[in-house]
Amino acid sequence: MNQDLIAKKTFNAILTNIMTKTFRTLAPELSTKYAQKALLTPKRMKNKWPSHVKQFSTMTRYGKVRTYKYGEGKNIWLVHGWSSCAFDFWPLMQQLAEQGYSCISFDFPAHGLSKGKQSSLPQMIKVFDDISATLLDPCMVITHAMGASVVANSHWLEQYQSDLLLISPILDSYELLQKLVDASGLDQALFDRVVHEIYKKEKLFLPELNAIPKLKNLNGQLKIIHDKQDVLAPISKSKQLSQQSKAKLFTTNKLGHSKILRSKNILNVIATYSASKTCDETPLSTV
Repeated sequence: MNQDLIAKKTFNAILTNIMTKTFRTLAPELSTKYAQKALLTPKRMKNKWPSHVKQFSTMTRYGKVRTYKYGEGKNIWLVHGWSSCAFDFWPLMQQLAEQGYSCISFDFPAHGLSKGKQSSLPQMIKVFDDISATLLDPCMVITHAMGASVVANSHWLEQYQSDLLLISPILDSYELLQKLVDASGLDQALFDRVVHEIYKKEKLFLPELNAIPKLKNLNGQLKIIHDKQDVLAPISKSKQLSQQSKAKLFTTNKLGHSKILRSKNILNVIATYSASKTCDETPLSTV
């Protein structure tokens, strides 16, 4: 990276730290609201679903969320991550429907076409538990990014005994968020206050929501597909999970964090689930 760019980013982080620390001292309540808005407001992507996709609302303790169904056959749930939405799965849903699956996905609050302005991992976990209670049981669950942490920390997973595929999983959301806060220069005490406020509201503590310990005990088949050049969700955590559990890790190259969702490699990995039930598994590219 250009040295001038590094120096500029470092300077900006120092300046942000000074400003947010001063802001917290002079206006504690206002600064907390500012930090909550900055940290808990996901980007909302525009999307337009085809008219033949079934859409309906599912009631949760946080209000209605938009839910989508496409295809006929065995159920597959698709769970998106932070600043993402169900529409990101649309290319994959089309391919799965062609193979005889019924695909169900939904937008978490403040994401996609669901209402809301702010959200958090604890809220998303509770919404997933609410939605899962209304749907027919799946033969497979596919997650992307922080969707892995949502499913891993849900009460629903405790009874699940079938297939789970993690795409580019973010397995320790708190650690990643802490790194982003450090890089941005946001005042640490202000960040800690936001984490505390989330705990007061949701009774779930972000640092305790590491997905790896929960996923190690999954009764069904656990597989991961992760790109080696994923900058947002480094592959190191996926390697750790595969080393500490029976999870099989498949790797791709130069697809990054989001482009991987359109990769045919995902269908190849899904095919190994069925194959492994009748014969020894032959991985595509594993580490």
